Amino acid sequence: MANTEAQQLLDELNRLEDLRNPARCEGKRQFQRYVVRSDAELVRMDRSHTLETPIPIMLRDVGRGGIGFVCTDKLDNESLWQINFLQHGFVIGHMGVIVRHCRTISDEFYLIGGQFCSDSGLLYQLGVNPSMAGESDAPAQAMSEDTFVAPSEM
Repeated sequence: MANTEAQQLLDELNRLEDLRNPARCEGKRQFQRYVVRSDAELVRMDRSHTLETPIPIMLRDVGRGGIGFVCTDKLDNESLWQINFLQHGFVIGHMGVIVRHCRTISDEFYLIGGQFCSDSGLLYQLGVNPSMAGESDAPAQAMSEDTFVAPSEM
């Protein structure tokens, strides 16, 4: 991430800290969030967007169940992303994230809240049909032979 872009994201985060109200999230989060400042990047978890460049972000907070960050791109609610955590420009880890909210905080910046989710490749390796893994609105049903791929068949 370019130094000027990283500094702009950091400046927005510092401005937002004055507005942080933990009482607003009380009862909504399963796990506590911790304030974090670190570079990261987003990559779509969608094969139809494979040639896109990663979107640089600045982390705001993180917990066991989710993450908050600032970004220059508006992201669709319920969209799936892989977040790559960076240190000195190198990826040190990654997680699947589903966007739960995207709020405009200025003309150029958005505050994003995401929930961690299972990686679709891992689900496939565990026997979950990839076409079923993308259906976020489908009601939970008992597994049938049509929705399960035996590991021996992969």
